[in-house]
Amino acid sequence: MILKSELNARNKITATGALVVPVLRYSFGIINWRIEEIQQIDRKIRKMLTMYKMHHPEADTDRLYVKRKEGGRGLVQFEAAYKAEINNIAEYLNTKYKEDQFVNIVKVHESTQPNMNSILKSATKILEELNQLNGMNDAKQDGMQNTKGRLGEVLKKKWKNKVMHGQYIRNMDRQLISEEDTFLRLLKGDLKAETESKIVAAQDQR
Repeated sequence: MILKSELNARNKITATGALVVPVLRYSFGIINWRIEEIQQIDRKIRKMLTMYKMHHPEADTDRLYVKRKEGGRGLVQFEAAYKAEINNIAEYLNTKYKEDQFVNIVKVHESTQPNMNSILKSATKILEELNQLNGMNDAKQDGMQNTKGRLGEVLKKKWKNKVMHGQYIRNMDRQLISEEDTFLRLLKGDLKAETESKIVAAQDQR
């Protein structure tokens, strides 16, 4: 329904984040989602965006999830939302268990669960992967704080490191292109979704 609407590109992305993402987000930490299932949902959404000409087949997929003020499209990635939510729950359990006996019971129960069913163990694994991707050696560095921001940085880094698709953002870092001027259209979001997707694809294929 969102993709069929007459909303401009930015508002379609915003509506997706406000109306679609919460449908699954409320289940994170309750249902034992496998990461492969979450990734499959992201693929289905990208396929649907392509069908409705919201995402060009030749455009970079990681750029879809980078913030608009940083040159991306601003779409919420379900995988990142899942990992951030799991870490938020684990952080709550680790900080509140001394104050609340019921939280302590949950934490004790969680620590006895198999790896794939334990929020605490899943959060530890997510943090280890993040530290690896960000070049950190200390698994406790930053704790579980700012997981969402760190996941966003990982996606931006992946986009930037691509030989062809990353040329645009690398040139931006070298100040060969005005960042303020070129990102203005993304922030305003006045363009139609199809027009914006074609411009993004052209930049990614330059």
